[in-house]
Amino acid sequence: MLKKLAPMTGVVFFLLLLAAVLVGSNSLSAKSSPAKVLAYYQAHKDKTGLSGILTVLSVVVGVIFYGMLRDYLRRHEASRGWTATAFGGVLLFAASGAMSAGAQFALADAPRHLTPAAAQMLDLLNTDVSNGLAYAGIAVLFVAYGLAVLRSGLLPRWLGWVSFPLALAAVIPWVGFFAFVGAGVWTLIVSIVMWRRLGGSEIAAVTAPSATSVT
Repeated sequence: MLKKLAPMTGVVFFLLLLAAVLVGSNSLSAKSSPAKVLAYYQAHKDKTGLSGILTVLSVVVGVIFYGMLRDYLRRHEASRGWTATAFGGVLLFAASGAMSAGAQFALADAPRHLTPAAAQMLDLLNTDVSNGLAYAGIAVLFVAYGLAVLRSGLLPRWLGWVSFPLALAAVIPWVGFFAFVGAGVWTLIVSIVMWRRLGGSEIAAVTAPSATSVT
C-alpha cells in the first residue's frame, strides 16, 4: 500500500509549494526602498516564518518525489543517463528553495533588530538570488526528464514534449515565473499518472527493455 501511494508525494509537493507561494506573496519588488522592506517584514513576521516552513517541507517532499521519478524512468536503459542529469537539476531547484526558506527564517526571526539595508538584502536573497538557482534547475530537469520520458516511453509522450518549452521559458527572465508554475502543474500530472500506472501491472512491465524509445 505504501509503495502504491508513494508517487502521490508529487501531489503533496505541488500543494505545499502552492501554499508557500500564496502565504509568502507580497507587493515588494527589487525597487522597494529598504525602509519599506523592513516595515513589511516587521508587520508580517509570522506569515514569513510560516512561508519558510512550507518551503522547507516542499523541498523535502519534492526531492523524494523527483528521486522516485528518476528510479521509475531509469528502468529503461536508454533513459538512465538523462535521469541522472535531471536529478542534478532537481538538486539545484531544491537548493533555491532552501536558500529562500533560510532568508525567510532570518527575516522572521528578529526583524526589529535588522537594519533596512540588511532586510533588503535578505529579501533579494529570498527572491532574485534564489530565482537564479530555481530557473537553472528547472531548465536542466525539464530538458533531461523530457528526453528520459521520450526515450523510455514509460510516461505519456506529450509530457516529454511539453517539458521543452517549459525549460526554454525558465531561461528567459521575463517569463521565468511561468516555467515555475508549469513545473508545479507538470509535477502534479506526472505524480497522478505514476500513481495510476504503478497501481496496476506496470511495475513488471516497465522493466522490459522493449519499451518505446526515441532515437
